[in-house]
Amino acid sequence: MEATYLAVMIGSIIVVLAYVYLYILYRERYMGLWLLSWFIFFGRIILFDYGTFNWKQSAAGLTGFQMVIIINGLIFAWGTYVFIDKTLDKRWLYVAAGTFATGAVFTFWQYPLLYKLLPCLAFASVTCIWIGRIFTHRLQTRGIGNYVTGYALIFWGLLTLFMPYSINIPWLSPWCYLVAGIVRLIIVLGILLVYLEKTRADLVSQEYLQQANFELQQANQELNHFCHSVAHDFKAPLLSINQLASFIVRDYYDQLDRNGQELITYIQSKSAEVVNITDHLLELSRMSEKLLTMESIHLEFLFREVYDELIQIQPERNVAFKLKHLPSIYGDPIMIKILVTNILSNALKYTNKREQALIEVDSVENKNDYIISVRDNGAGFDMSESHRLFMIFERLHSVNEFEGTGIGLVVCQKILKRHHGRAWLTGKVDAGATFSFRFPKDMPKQNENTTANLSYTI
Repeated sequence: MEATYLAVMIGSIIVVLAYVYLYILYRERYMGLWLLSWFIFFGRIILFDYGTFNWKQSAAGLTGFQMVIIINGLIFAWGTYVFIDKTLDKRWLYVAAGTFATGAVFTFWQYPLLYKLLPCLAFASVTCIWIGRIFTHRLQTRGIGNYVTGYALIFWGLLTLFMPYSINIPWLSPWCYLVAGIVRLIIVLGILLVYLEKTRADLVSQEYLQQANFELQQANQELNHFCHSVAHDFKAPLLSINQLASFIVRDYYDQLDRNGQELITYIQSKSAEVVNITDHLLELSRMSEKLLTMESIHLEFLFREVYDELIQIQPERNVAFKLKHLPSIYGDPIMIKILVTNILSNALKYTNKREQALIEVDSVENKNDYIISVRDNGAGFDMSESHRLFMIFERLHSVNEFEGTGIGLVVCQKILKRHHGRAWLTGKVDAGATFSFRFPKDMPKQNENTTANLSYTI
């Protein structure tokens, strides 16, 4: 008998030590929960099963024993839910509460001890069987670890329900304790196998993802080079067409009939539009490949400088331009100027039908970021269409209403992604729009030697 108790003790200690090792190794939440459940189980063996105190003769002792078993099973189930990336089903809590209430009622009735313990033992048994089925049916690891662990847990669940009744059979009870200790050792070995198989699968998956990511970056870079070359090669003949059309308008416009005048004007206009799109595509391509040169940039000065440059082109405009408390940031000065130019160009463009245009720039900050907002009282937009704003060539207004290529906002977002920030817009039809962007405070002050992995490709 003593040998069998010793086997149970050794098996339990090995279980706890194995889980401690795995928790230290992986630092996973589910491993911590499983470890806690094994500590509770080990404590139950010492305090209750080995008779540290006489719990069988008191209602408080019986209630405490049942509570330990139920909490133990509940934590084990919770850890398993975390392991399979799911939230603990609330029905487990209801069943646990119902089991405890039933056991408490049985405690005060004149039933034999085994009948009083039946609810909590059934709960523990079902928990082990359910977790065993998780290992055998829902884990996708290659190997036998999940089957060894799963079937051992199922067997342990059945043994948990049977063992109390073996106490009345003197020759059988020691064997049941010995088998229980062996089963726990098998569970430990099975779990170790599962984690070895899982680790191997994770390494293989990581290598595959790294290779796929490398190939994707290569393809993205090649596509950017191709698009840059195509856009660059198209630009020269398009400029020639536009210049030729300009010469015809200058020298032969009066000699053309009305239809010819309309056609040559259309050619001149559309060729200029395509040249503009080509310039934006080249700019977008450069945003992907340019190395960042980090410098301190005073945004208030930069916004004022860019606004003065833009308003000189349209001096007849009546615009109230306001700047409020803009910070200094670290970024690539060329890219940040392109960002500010695109933002203010849009604000001026979409307010050009206002007698009194308003453009207001201010900032707020939180622990990690500056948030810059550029508000205008322009045409605005329907927020239900906002998901299209940062998609290439997407426009929320027709070319007849406002000129543009549908590329400027994509360039802005790409620049911000290169600086670990992001942009978003809010607005209302005919009530203006607000362009906001988040810029991190802790941008590195040294130059960036590698290009970022970007989500936009042209």
